[in-house]
Amino acid sequence: MKRLWGIVLSVVMAAVMVSSAMAVDFSFHGDLNNRFLLYTNHVDFFQPDHKGTLSDGETSDNFAEIKYRFWFDAATDDGKVKGVFATEIGGLRFGESGKAAYSGDSIAMEVRWAYLDFQFPNVENPARVRMGLQPIEVSPYNWQETIAGVKFYGEAAGMGYELAWLRGHEVQVNDSDDDREDADALYGRLNIKPNDGLDVGLFAMYQGGDADASSPADNTVSSRDWQVKKFADKVDLNLWTLGVDGGMTSGKLFVNWDLMYQMGNIDNITFSDYASGLSRSGDFDMSAYFAHLDVGMKIGAHKITYTFWYASGDDDARDGDINAYVATDLDRTDSVCLMEGGYLDDDYFTERPYVLDKGLILNKLALDTKLCEKSRAGIALLYMMTAEDIAYTDSLGRPQSESSIGMEVDAYYARKIYKNVDFELSLGYLVSDGALDFFEEVQDGDAEEDIFNATSRIRYKF
Repeated sequence: MKRLWGIVLSVVMAAVMVSSAMAVDFSFHGDLNNRFLLYTNHVDFFQPDHKGTLSDGETSDNFAEIKYRFWFDAATDDGKVKGVFATEIGGLRFGESGKAAYSGDSIAMEVRWAYLDFQFPNVENPARVRMGLQPIEVSPYNWQETIAGVKFYGEAAGMGYELAWLRGHEVQVNDSDDDREDADALYGRLNIKPNDGLDVGLFAMYQGGDADASSPADNTVSSRDWQVKKFADKVDLNLWTLGVDGGMTSGKLFVNWDLMYQMGNIDNITFSDYASGLSRSGDFDMSAYFAHLDVGMKIGAHKITYTFWYASGDDDARDGDINAYVATDLDRTDSVCLMEGGYLDDDYFTERPYVLDKGLILNKLALDTKLCEKSRAGIALLYMMTAEDIAYTDSLGRPQSESSIGMEVDAYYARKIYKNVDFELSLGYLVSDGALDFFEEVQDGDAEEDIFNATSRIRYKF
């Protein structure tokens, strides 16, 4: 660890010296995020990737953890060339063995970003290329994370554009008979502004790969892992995602929307429905869609927002079609009790905008208020249900089929302590309904375990 810090310091010092000699602007940034689980009655539920279980009775807990990020930019004074390098120390829970127990941290830093961004020379319209490990946003409801790739972007004919090649999984070819292919994505976007107050985006993404699995175990995918980043290296994937998104403002009124349609095929897969226990193998046609809408109004210091989305789910665990919308890699924070709405963004039930392969219908009404110059607060009411029923056999051997997840109430308070330091508190209470009975330790057709979650953080960003 000391050696790594020494290398980082040497690079920083070198960059400072270069900046003074070669007109390079250097900047250093940080995000010091200190998070606290104040109390939850079901810590067993906050296990990533749909692996949580609701015990019969409370499993309460509290803890503290840190996630720190530091990065620097080195750019020419005209802004035409920029290099970015970022590190991360993530999810170090106080006292956790092997992380931050006695005598300190035993986990090395991670590389968060590492990319070069430069403008094409002798081009009239702004046109740039970014290559390396970089942040990407195809859609905040599909893919918004870090990925290695090459992206071209700029403006032409009054429109913004993006073209990218992204690689999520690389396979080393060892001999002439090895026909395994890498998991790649090709992505293109046009951003149009027809007039003031209206923005429209059109995009298309192709994701493909040929895993050439050598045994049935290699290509088995559970509905708990219904996310491209978790199975793209296991199956033969040919998936198209076509989308339109945008926003409109008119006075105090605002509207945001996202529409996506997915089609293609997923071959050489053994797909297991985690709820029913049914599985099917072979080649499957893919047809799914996602729709999101925000409608809101700003009234003085208040903002009222209604949010709706529909993620399609798979309705038949026996047929040759898959109708479940699938995301690639993202972090959704819309719910404190179901998603990453609490401030412990490494402890959640799902980071996706759906549950298992059953999709999700979300209704949310939120009120945000600016209390004063340094503080704000908000409250939200959510009702969530899966788009298709979760079908399962309960602990007594009886067939069950449920879709209602329940009603949730969330609230937050945030105050700026110093210019770059914020204190935030988040609360969430989910009144569980029938569908959550499947995730209970004792399944009897009646969801009996409500979920409460209280988190806070003190965050210094510069």
